[in-house]
Amino acid sequence: MEDVLFAELKREVDLLGRALGKAIRTLSGERVFALEERIRELTKALRHAPSEAGRQELLGLIQGLSLLEAEAVVRAFSTYFHLVNLAEERQRVRVNREREKRSTPQAPRSESFLALVGQLKAQGLGYEEVVAVFSRLRLHLTFTAHPTETRRRTQRHHLAEVQRLLERLERGEPVLEELEARVMLLWGTTELRKSRPSVEDEVKGGLFYATGALWQAVPRLVEGLERAVEAHYGRRPDLAPPLVFRSWIGGDRDGNPNVTPEVTAWAQKYARELALRQFVAGVDEQIRDLSLTEDRVAIGRELRLALEEQARRLVLPERFQGEPYRRFGMGLRYRLRSLLGEQPGPGYESTQEFAGDLRKMEASLEQLGLGDVARAFVRPLRLNALAFGLDLVALDLREESRALSEAVAELLRVGGVEENYLALGPEAREALLTQELAIARPLAPVGYRPQTKALQTALEALRSWRARGAHVVSMTHYPSDLLEVLLLAREVGLYRPGRALPFDVVPLFETLSDLQNAPEVVARLLDNPVFMAHVQGRGGLEVMIGYSDSNKDAGFLAANWALYQAQEAISAVAKSRNVQVYYFHGRGTSTARGGGTAGRAIASLPPGTVGSRMRLTEQGEALADRYAHPELAYRNLEQMLYHLALASARDLYGQAEPLPELWREAMERAARRSTEVYRELLLRPGFFEFYEQLTPIREIGALNIASRPVYRSGRVREIKDLRAIPWVMSWTQVRLLIPGWYGLAEGLEEIPLSLRQEMFTRWPFFATTLDSAAIALAKADLGIAREYLRLVEPELAERFFPSIAQAFEKTKALLEETFQGPLLRNHPVLARQTELRNPYVDPISLVQVELLARYRRTPPESPERPGLERALMLSILGIAAGLRNAG
Repeated sequence: MEDVLFAELKREVDLLGRALGKAIRTLSGERVFALEERIRELTKALRHAPSEAGRQELLGLIQGLSLLEAEAVVRAFSTYFHLVNLAEERQRVRVNREREKRSTPQAPRSESFLALVGQLKAQGLGYEEVVAVFSRLRLHLTFTAHPTETRRRTQRHHLAEVQRLLERLERGEPVLEELEARVMLLWGTTELRKSRPSVEDEVKGGLFYATGALWQAVPRLVEGLERAVEAHYGRRPDLAPPLVFRSWIGGDRDGNPNVTPEVTAWAQKYARELALRQFVAGVDEQIRDLSLTEDRVAIGRELRLALEEQARRLVLPERFQGEPYRRFGMGLRYRLRSLLGEQPGPGYESTQEFAGDLRKMEASLEQLGLGDVARAFVRPLRLNALAFGLDLVALDLREESRALSEAVAELLRVGGVEENYLALGPEAREALLTQELAIARPLAPVGYRPQTKALQTALEALRSWRARGAHVVSMTHYPSDLLEVLLLAREVGLYRPGRALPFDVVPLFETLSDLQNAPEVVARLLDNPVFMAHVQGRGGLEVMIGYSDSNKDAGFLAANWALYQAQEAISAVAKSRNVQVYYFHGRGTSTARGGGTAGRAIASLPPGTVGSRMRLTEQGEALADRYAHPELAYRNLEQMLYHLALASARDLYGQAEPLPELWREAMERAARRSTEVYRELLLRPGFFEFYEQLTPIREIGALNIASRPVYRSGRVREIKDLRAIPWVMSWTQVRLLIPGWYGLAEGLEEIPLSLRQEMFTRWPFFATTLDSAAIALAKADLGIAREYLRLVEPELAERFFPSIAQAFEKTKALLEETFQGPLLRNHPVLARQTELRNPYVDPISLVQVELLARYRRTPPESPERPGLERALMLSILGIAAGLRNAG
């Protein structure tokens, strides 16, 4: 059956390709179309049968392109990938539907709710225990911005319309001409904004998915989980959504001067308005549909009392007399619109109050024997209220520890407590803050205006913060880094001695040394009476671990092992003090930054560290890939919840086997050797120059690709000052993906083959780590990477590239030896996609090399410069679309 479905995918791709070709010929002319076709033919031929003559012909053709032709070629292949990605999403939907049809309790689909409940039952868990696992379960998804998810809303609109037309075409409707017209509009639309994306643009882009596919998926997920329990136990529970939605976009100030307190206030207001309008629309549908009349049904006492209370509090129009559910819905509508400032009278004071009113409506319908009506027309909105809340997302604040220290230093100085706080050592800072936080007093005099931007920003952000998620402290090194947040919160009236703050304060451990020191930092925090009182009031401690900076600092293998060890050790520290610790995993989309299949990553976490609550970041490009379609959103969340629930049940009820000491010792040796090799490359004289010349990192920094600067502080000459996302992104652009595998081979050589294969077979962490490296290697391409060497000084190219190429081949061979099969043995779909996509990514890469060469030799004042920048930006986004992964 899936071969039949693949044929359908191929038919759609061919159809979209022909429509794009027609659009190119119509709007850009036959020459551009002929150039694109000839380049496509040559790259496909080179993939099939490499030859130097063919390569030289292709390079000569590309080097002869005018700037406008080069841009058009990049646009052609990039637009093709946007259309192909859409067709592949539709294919995933078809495959999911087919597999779901065949799923039964006896033969469930893998990683499904039916399979989950069946496994828990097989482990000996009864109905109450399974319901207890699901009732506690909370997966917090946190939206973050990403530089490659910068597609304009206009472009997304056209692609959504293409998808809609393909669905109509599949149903046999005669809409082919309309589809071609829509592709024509897509081709004629500029992909780029005129200026650098603002934080506001990124907020709108991220939240687009919350009110679309995710809004539709949440009620279905709860329904699916409940039906799976009923299928296995014969009883259906009433579950709350196991999902919570959070966001960093608009609150993440770490290194981004564009995230001001005013932007934070706007981001909250925008998200809240989106949510309220969604809820008003949902209530409007209830008012339209729940037309039950009192002469046909007798409503219960609770709803009647609620209607009477509503009549006392609200002035409602004389509509829907004798139609109690419509009348009650009007009250809900008025209170929601009051929060929007569109209606006088009291609004809802909390999400719980709104959800409670919806529950009253549900209960009343159930009392009448209309449970199906309640489930179909009321419950979905209540479940979304519980998952999203009236704010849509809880907004986190994030700031780097140095900025917080600067802010606190001014406060302590003006308050006469300490003249030079920044000169104190970590222990002295901790002692001073602990003593100061025992007192309920502000430090700044009345009317004081902060002298530093650090203090002004910190206090104004806290004052404007209403949709409170957590306050994340990046680059946490010492306990004082978190106590500083408490002191700043006290200044704006949010902290009282001996009590918890109304939000979590979350340490973020990122570098290798910080991960290694994290258990000691957490121990000192929990032994600190001020912070322990806060933790106990909050019901536990949330700890964030960063996959990006640790990788950039120590290399792929060592970073993964350090993250594993840190979680084990932090959990042990918290358990010894009777504190529940929850982990926030700062995963990126690339395998180098913790990406890959989220469900399998959860399965590979250390036993005893998962519990019932977990947070994950979902970055811009991941949002587009996973949550553009309701069915894809459902399946992605189902897989994550499957693995989270199994891990949670294991931690709650089961006893996992201890990790064999032999495996632990082997990983220690491998990680240590891997770091040595990785750092030796980065510290080798001339490497930074080689990196800047080979990759488009300088251009990524200069182009209008994201609101956040590429470098942590100005122009730098060291890799440590480069942000992790552009570091990974730049290596991905040149098809080397070094952060996803370099140093791994030497680490694996430290482990004998038989032991390595045993660990791969029996240890989920080791298997997932090697699998992630295999995906990075499969997406890499030495042949394309070599083409970028024309941008590098010959001596630098000869000094570095041969050893990198040798390491690539060695790593590939060692992984295949360990797997006893090809790199993508577990990913046949990805293997086929990579093979089919490469001939279409290659032209964008080769044009990018030519554009980089022209850009670097063109003076900044040249009139050609803006056109080169636009074409380069398009090539960066095109490669990201082609690989379906940017960094």
